[in-house]
Amino acid sequence: MDNQNDNQPYTPYAPPTADIEFKPGSEETNFIPGGRPVSMGNGFSWISSSWGLFKQQAITWIMFTLAYVGICILLSVIPVVGDILSLFIPTLIIAGVIYSCDLLRRVGSFTFGDLFTAFQRKTGSLMILCLIAFGLLFLAILLLLVVFASSIFTDSPVFDYNEVFASFRPSLLMILTGFIILVTWAMSMMFAPALVMMHDIRPFEALQMSLSACLKNLLPGFIFWVVLSVLIILSLIPLGLGLLVTIPMFFICYYTSYRSIFFDEEN
Repeated sequence: MDNQNDNQPYTPYAPPTADIEFKPGSEETNFIPGGRPVSMGNGFSWISSSWGLFKQQAITWIMFTLAYVGICILLSVIPVVGDILSLFIPTLIIAGVIYSCDLLRRVGSFTFGDLFTAFQRKTGSLMILCLIAFGLLFLAILLLLVVFASSIFTDSPVFDYNEVFASFRPSLLMILTGFIILVTWAMSMMFAPALVMMHDIRPFEALQMSLSACLKNLLPGFIFWVVLSVLIILSLIPLGLGLLVTIPMFFICYYTSYRSIFFDEEN
C-alpha cells in the first residue's frame, strides 16, 4: 500500500487511503489466535497508547467524534429503522476505527473516510457477527426470564428462608445472573470486530476467541475499565468538551488492547 504523497498537504476529507486488496495484519507472523495474558499494567498502557494515537491526528479524531454523535442522534429519532441500524452501526464503526489505527501505526496517517471503511469492506461478516452476538444474548436473556418466571410460579420452595429474604432472593439472583450474561457478552464482542476486520476470522470463531482472550486478562481489563470510566466522568466537567478527546480514545482502545493481547510484542 502506498503512503500518502509527502508533497501534498494532508486533508482529512481525502478519500480512503487503503488499497482494496490490502489485508491488514495478514503478513504479521507474531499474531496469537487465542490471545495471551498480559500484565496488570497493560490496563493503563492501553489508555496511554490510545492518547498517543489520538494526538497524531487530533483534528480528524474530533471530527469523527462529532460525526459519531450526529449519527447516534439521527438513529435515535428514526423509529424502528433507527433501532435496527443501531444493532450494526457501532460494530461497523469500531471496525473502521481499528482499521484506521492500524493505518496510523503502519504508514503514519489515515483519512476521515478510512474510519468508515467497514461500511464497504467486511460489512457482511461484521453484520453476521452482530446477528450472532445479539441472537445469543437474546436467547440467554429469554432463558433467564423463563427460569425466573418458573421460580415465581412454582409452589414448592426448596430452601427454608424467612419470608423477607425469600421475597428478594429471586430478584437478586436474576440481577446477578443478568449481569454475568451481559459481561460475558461484552467480552465476546470486545475483540471480535478486530479479528473479523483485520484477520478475516469467521464471526462465531471471533466471538469465542475474544471471550477467551478477555478471560485471560480479567485483572488488566478491570483496571482499564475503571480508569477509563473515571476519565470519561472527569471529561464531563468542562461543559462536556473533554468528551471530544475521551470518546475517540475509548474507540482507539479497542485497537491498543487488541494489539497488546493478540501480538507477542508491541510494534
